[in-house]
Amino acid sequence: MTLQPVVPAIGSPPRAAVASGAAQKHVRVETAGLIADPDSIARRAVAAAQAGAAVLVVRNSVAGAVAVAQAVAALAPDLAFRVNGVATLHHGRFAATDRRLLDGAVEHGFGKRRSAGGRILVGTQTLEQSLDIDADFLITDLAPMDVLLQRIGRLHRHARDDRGTFGQARVLVLRPEERDLTPWLDAGRRERHGLGHVYPNLLHLEATLRLLEERPDIAIPRDNRLLVERALHPQALAVIQQQGGRAWINHGNRLAGGVVANGEKASTVALDLSRRFDELVFPDDMTAVTTRLGARDLLLDLDTPLSGPFGREVRRIALPGWMTGNASPGAPVERLDDRRFRFAGRDYLYDQWGLRPDA
Repeated sequence: MTLQPVVPAIGSPPRAAVASGAAQKHVRVETAGLIADPDSIARRAVAAAQAGAAVLVVRNSVAGAVAVAQAVAALAPDLAFRVNGVATLHHGRFAATDRRLLDGAVEHGFGKRRSAGGRILVGTQTLEQSLDIDADFLITDLAPMDVLLQRIGRLHRHARDDRGTFGQARVLVLRPEERDLTPWLDAGRRERHGLGHVYPNLLHLEATLRLLEERPDIAIPRDNRLLVERALHPQALAVIQQQGGRAWINHGNRLAGGVVANGEKASTVALDLSRRFDELVFPDDMTAVTTRLGARDLLLDLDTPLSGPFGREVRRIALPGWMTGNASPGAPVERLDDRRFRFAGRDYLYDQWGLRPDA
């Protein structure tokens, strides 16, 4: 039997808007097989910062971001992003009280009115959202083209005349050491760096990487539509499946099957909004209805607060669903010391690098 490529269709292909008459931002893109080497990533960031650049490092996973932030802090502590004098980074596993401090420090150090001079900010996708960041040099993990364009939007965001040798926006896209992404189709691979996990569609990643290798010089917003459609359009993905053979075709088929399964699951709890409100039929168990498929986070209240890493007490913290196992939301929370607590038989640590299981 001959396998045929099936590309999952999720609405219309993503598009990036092109602003009429907008000033063009010319960007030089380089790719490097360093995604699994936080020390080398840190050295590239430090070299650029020592040359005067405001460097933004965006990683696909919290673990990857923490590894680079710790390497930067060890290699060049004077260049590391800090909050109240404490070296840290920006991601979603901080308590709300500390997240507000982080957001303020990001906009102060990397916003429109930032001072000149080298510095390094490391984080995750949280840096793409609602923060006014103006960096000179971007180091980013490989991601789908529309996501990369969002990250590239943090480069040269405002007019400045003090960028020195970084007068042209520059991006370093991190890929696996081996250029072939086929091994990453294995769902059991341990260190994924977001490839096939945070961004499950490896067809998007392969198409994006091929396009950036082909076009290392791009102009934004002029090229936005071309880049997005050539990297994410179903026809472009079908070509990769046809060229890549059985492994890529099977990957596309699995993705398509997942889209169908998720759609059927959503349809069981969807409301018929064509009806009057008093005619709507609500599911018997609304606890299963969430905005995303998957585990739910738990919001924990601490009777005895933790000592936050930036000088504020932490009385409430969100625990990601994947960390909780099958824990009941009503399980007691036990404070172990200033930075550690126990919930449902598991220990957790909260410090300057965020929340994580305590090994």
